[in-house]
Amino acid sequence: APLFSSFTVIVVYLLTSEVKSVGAGLVAACMIAIVPGYISRSVAGSYDNEAIAIFCMLFTYYLWIKASKTGSICWSLLCAVAYFYMVSSWGGYVFLINLIPLHVLTLMITGRFSHRTYVAYSITYCVGTILSMQIPFVGFAPVETSEHMAALGVFGLCQIYAFVQYLRHHMSSANFNVLFRGVVTVALAGVALSFGVAFFFGKIAPWTGRFYSLLDPSYAKNNIPIIASVSEHQPTTWASFYFDLQLLVFMFL
Repeated sequence: APLFSSFTVIVVYLLTSEVKSVGAGLVAACMIAIVPGYISRSVAGSYDNEAIAIFCMLFTYYLWIKASKTGSICWSLLCAVAYFYMVSSWGGYVFLINLIPLHVLTLMITGRFSHRTYVAYSITYCVGTILSMQIPFVGFAPVETSEHMAALGVFGLCQIYAFVQYLRHHMSSANFNVLFRGVVTVALAGVALSFGVAFFFGKIAPWTGRFYSLLDPSYAKNNIPIIASVSEHQPTTWASFYFDLQLLVFMFL
């Protein structure tokens, strides 16, 4: 656990440096190194899933940023493998498989979606999903549960977007607009009907409390007391920093 927590500090530095700057990366690395909730899960002589899972999650995010920026097949495959490692280590991987599609969807809405993002997400989703289905406790969940439907839906949107861009470059503007409206109408009706039938016959499982907690952080506190009672879900007291860091508190300041 202490080894992976040290890896987490390095990954946080790399991730923040990639997103912002080297200075921000150093500050972020210092912050993650003194978080009491993470220290309690990564002390020497103990083991908890979060000790490895936090590293896996942040490492996957870092590789995703690299893959989406470069459009490289290599980075995308590495991201898929990191996602597979995350799935094998902790059930909280559903946060990961929902936040990455949300990022892609945001890029589409803001007009910043590019072929690099298309390549990165298509490879990461396909390879990552196939690998994750090899984990016994996951099985066919990526295609049967509501928690994974956002990732599947965004993957479909990526293919539609790429196909539309292809048609745009090979058709006149008038013909393209007519075809586009027809295709969009039929596609939306087909997707809505398919999901409706699947939900009705119970082929897609409903959302779980973990997914609701992703949408509403107060959900677990109000509806699942056992989750809310876990120590890292509670506000950290100032005394916790001293008991965890001792004299390092003053050296840090």
